[in-house]
Amino acid sequence: MSEPVDFCKKRFSHLKQQMEEHELDLVYLLNGGGGARFKRIANTPTGVALIVPIDGQPKLFCYSVNYISTHEESWIPVEQLESRAKANMQIAEYANKHLKKGSKVGAPTGDFNHASLTYFNENFSGELADISGDVIPEVFYGLYPEEIKFQRKVCRLADIACSAAREAMRTGITEYELAAEAEYAMRTEGAEFTSFDTIISTGPRSAYSHGWPTSRKLKKGDFMLVDLGPAADGYAGDETRTFLLGKNPKKEKMLATMDKAVQAVIDNIKPGARCKELDAISRRVLKEHGYPDYPHSLGHPLSGFVTPILSKTSEHVLKEGMIFTVEPGIYLPGYGGVRMEENVVITSDGFEQLTKSPRL
Repeated sequence: MSEPVDFCKKRFSHLKQQMEEHELDLVYLLNGGGGARFKRIANTPTGVALIVPIDGQPKLFCYSVNYISTHEESWIPVEQLESRAKANMQIAEYANKHLKKGSKVGAPTGDFNHASLTYFNENFSGELADISGDVIPEVFYGLYPEEIKFQRKVCRLADIACSAAREAMRTGITEYELAAEAEYAMRTEGAEFTSFDTIISTGPRSAYSHGWPTSRKLKKGDFMLVDLGPAADGYAGDETRTFLLGKNPKKEKMLATMDKAVQAVIDNIKPGARCKELDAISRRVLKEHGYPDYPHSLGHPLSGFVTPILSKTSEHVLKEGMIFTVEPGIYLPGYGGVRMEENVVITSDGFEQLTKSPRL
């Protein structure tokens, strides 16, 4: 087992096992995470719906615009949808071949819009069971041990891109140009695309949680916040670094404190760690050094997986294979901000930090 499609097939088998355990006659999945969910199970980011009967052939449905690529990439049989107007009808027609009155259909109901949910209730033979809290987190929890090598690759690309942005820093360079330097570096090393638009925010704009590039020119004493997400082989990295052009004691303290907050979290990562406790560690370090709370969670999963969420209210507990970010922040409006982000995967006996470029 060495290619992404091999892990897709393993994940599909895991889904079938969960269907048996939860007595599901059929699972109905919609694509999510910008196509990442289907990439994790069908080996293609395209497609509209995946129908998986407990007994019978699974089928991936897609529109004509993506049919050729979906058909060539997916190991699961593909059927072209005739039109958007008839999509629900065509999907229901196939699903109903494997259903009868009283059949149990599992689906993450939050993925359906009102029209699709209404159509399901009126036209599917089975009864809908929400699987967003059990089957989906169990199947899409994280990486298999042999799969980590693909995540290492994209994290290396993120390191390269962050370092390229740092090397390009100079007075007068625009945020646009800095983003171009970072993206060029990761593309030439093998990034297929970016999983989100590259963030470069400088000076007071670095206090934005998400500040996309503008024509603003870098000045002496400015922060430069870089947040980028190279993707390759269907896996995505997500790394943030904040750099200072020149010297400034107040800003250097912010950088040093952020480094301590990140490291304090990493020092407590292990299988069985509670995510909300890790979130609390980061906020405690920042508070002890006189900085305000930050307005987002400590971290999130990567590469199309749904766990873990590292937040104040999360009930997730770390287990082997989970891949996630650690990214606290300091944001001082009108002055500047600092965020540092690492990618971490849980292993059987601890963890591996996948992003390795210097934080300071």
